[in-house]
Amino acid sequence: MTLNLSRPELILKLIVEQYLLDGQPVSSKALADNAQLAVSSATVRNTMMQLEQQGFIRSPHTSAGRIPTTAGIRLFVDKMLQLQPLGAFWTTELQRKLTPQLPVSLLCQQAGQLLTNLTGFVAILSAPKAGGRQVRQIDLVRLASDRLLLVVIDEDGDILHRVLHCEIAIDSVTLSKTLCLLNAAFGGGGLWQDGIARLGAVMRNETGLCQQLLQKVLGQLSLDELQQHQPLIFGQHQLLLTPEYPQNSALQQVMQMLEQPDGLIRLLHDITQDDSPKLLLGKESGYAELANVSLIAQRYQAQPARFIALLGPRRMNYARLIPLVEACARQLNLNLNRR
Repeated sequence: MTLNLSRPELILKLIVEQYLLDGQPVSSKALADNAQLAVSSATVRNTMMQLEQQGFIRSPHTSAGRIPTTAGIRLFVDKMLQLQPLGAFWTTELQRKLTPQLPVSLLCQQAGQLLTNLTGFVAILSAPKAGGRQVRQIDLVRLASDRLLLVVIDEDGDILHRVLHCEIAIDSVTLSKTLCLLNAAFGGGGLWQDGIARLGAVMRNETGLCQQLLQKVLGQLSLDELQQHQPLIFGQHQLLLTPEYPQNSALQQVMQMLEQPDGLIRLLHDITQDDSPKLLLGKESGYAELANVSLIAQRYQAQPARFIALLGPRRMNYARLIPLVEACARQLNLNLNRR
């Protein structure tokens, strides 16, 4: 696609593209030498002055070079960015790693890890069970006289299995009674959290070994329910490995936000209300902690609402990475709809 750009827009486009490529200020001489312009250095300097006055570029120091501001990158993305088709390798990896046979939780984990591996940036996914889940089957299996295996299968095919270590041997009568109480609490395909509430009420009416066993089961189920409602975040170590991390307070703030991501998750949920990709540049997010990073986010399921996002430096290859996030979301949606 050929873009019909004015001279200031073309100069801004060249500045942003070069900055995204190497992160260095772009001089008027380098622009004047570009065959796409065919104008004098004086004309380039005058145009750059106009762009600077409009807030699209700035000088990082006293040299003649200029770098784009957030407003400049935003104008470039909205009007001049030409997205690149997804390469064969990335396409193959998405199809190979994100298969419909995987349970939802594992599918989300695979997607986040793959996105981080392909880009070297931080991948964020909404909680796999953000909309609640139903219990399809629950069981207690004896492993030894004082050890039981708790098995719970939800409607998506995700399986929880936890070994319960008991202080004393569990007799068959207690095991049978406990299993009956579990099935009564979780029977009928009710929501996981509703079953936990019912089981808590049942446990308070029991005594002795049965109560102790129910308490262990309740603890495991409550912990798993809490974990299932936490977002999935991959690649934080990429920030820690950055050489300037110990001296860079901005990176440290991003890490702190990833460790307590409630605000970030609300932000991503709010901007992914439709099926189009979203890009937030630095301060556009409204969070000071994110002033030096960008977020590419995409919804991959409407009900329950689920999103996938990529967090990286403002100097990202948006032409390649926006299609990658889109393709990842599309593959997730395709696999979930096949169920």
